[in-house]
Amino acid sequence: MSRILESREARWALIWIGVVTVFRLWFSHRLDLVGDEAHYWECGRFLDWSHYGKGPGAAFVIWLFTFLLGDAVWVVRLPAVLLAAGTGWLIFLLGRTFYNDRVGLVAVAAASVMPLFAVGSILMTIDPLSVFFWATAALTFWKAVEQPERKRFWLLTGLAVGLGFQAKYTNAAELVSFLIFLMLVSDKRRLILSRGMFLMLGTIFLLMLPILIWNAFREWIGAIHVFEGGDFNRGFRVDFGKFAGFWLLQAIVVSPLMFLVMLAGAVRPEKSPKPHGSLYLQFLFWPLFLGYAWVSLNKTANGNWTAPALVAGLVPGAGWAVARWSSGKILWRGVLLLALLVGLVLTALLHDILPLRIKNNPLDRAKGWKDLAGEAQKVRQQIGADFVVADEYQTASLLSFYLPDRPRAFTPDWPQVMTQYSLWPSYRESFSEGSTGLYVAEQPNPLPPIARDFESVRVVGTYRRASWGQPMGPTFHFYEC
Repeated sequence: MSRILESREARWALIWIGVVTVFRLWFSHRLDLVGDEAHYWECGRFLDWSHYGKGPGAAFVIWLFTFLLGDAVWVVRLPAVLLAAGTGWLIFLLGRTFYNDRVGLVAVAAASVMPLFAVGSILMTIDPLSVFFWATAALTFWKAVEQPERKRFWLLTGLAVGLGFQAKYTNAAELVSFLIFLMLVSDKRRLILSRGMFLMLGTIFLLMLPILIWNAFREWIGAIHVFEGGDFNRGFRVDFGKFAGFWLLQAIVVSPLMFLVMLAGAVRPEKSPKPHGSLYLQFLFWPLFLGYAWVSLNKTANGNWTAPALVAGLVPGAGWAVARWSSGKILWRGVLLLALLVGLVLTALLHDILPLRIKNNPLDRAKGWKDLAGEAQKVRQQIGADFVVADEYQTASLLSFYLPDRPRAFTPDWPQVMTQYSLWPSYRESFSEGSTGLYVAEQPNPLPPIARDFESVRVVGTYRRASWGQPMGPTFHFYEC
């Protein structure tokens, strides 16, 4: 570590990561939790070997931090901030490994003003874990390729991929990148059947095994969820509008000019001092990125799906940018500075730092939930509710977190498995007939299971969340059941 910090760029990278981390720690408690954060917190209260659609990674980490420090918003988000700092340093090391310290510093700076990473570095979802372990595996696998006799790098890579899979199944796709790279580099092809490779794969399999067993005993609901997530259960219908939307969304979440720079570096990367290093970086980026581009032909993609690939894309993008900057041409320097400036402005707007409000700000999802729970608590006391039900799993989890006694809320008791709540005991199993429930829903009419399970369902109040003093989002209805 001390040898690394002999570099001025390394010291600046560490200082910058520290400054950004302090800001994120300060900012993280200024927003309410989003639905996914609250849901992983709720899953952490009922830990299992896996959960519906996701591994146990995020739930376990949140449980560990809240067990040690208490149930508070900043505690739930603390691991996200720490993981983001770790990922920032890994990005620097990747840039340093494949190019030089200046490329590493530029990649770190670009990551800190990329809107997707700026948001993902505060919200404790599955993405901070996924991205951190993806970057870790990228670095350790390269070390294993360079020094195949050192078994520890193969073991560390297996741990990184396996632990990443515990958070997000996408991390298993990194194995595809590794395999393609080894197949295309003739003098490394022998490593495909090496002892180190089998050690790595064995480690990954052991970490995957609990999730596989859990799913096997539940009719593979995790695999079905992933399959349905791409709308493959409805057939594959090519929609070029959705495909174009994928590329537009990626340009937005990365920021437009930085996205173009990243693509330029991924298509024609600067030659790495490491033999085959440029090719390795390309295959860390393109398989996953193009895989989701293909999925977007059939299903509208989410902006965060490609997050691990974007980490890999930062390094060749930064290498390309540093080479253009070094050419001394004023035009290139202006474009590159503008790319960082646009990213910085977008990130500032997302964090409400500038006195402007942007439409569809993803951080608006983290506003007004505490107030909603406050209104729900008033109605709950007014009607003497014994339990709380919400129409969506995210709303149920948010109410569980923000209601004073932190009860376990429920969702409607559908006959089929819909969410993780379908696997937990329902209100019908937990409370006797004749108990009173508070049902919180966006719909002006109760969902079929609610109408089925209660003799009387009537609206007793409504509430709408607000941001900047303006109403936003749907109107929530409070029902006495």
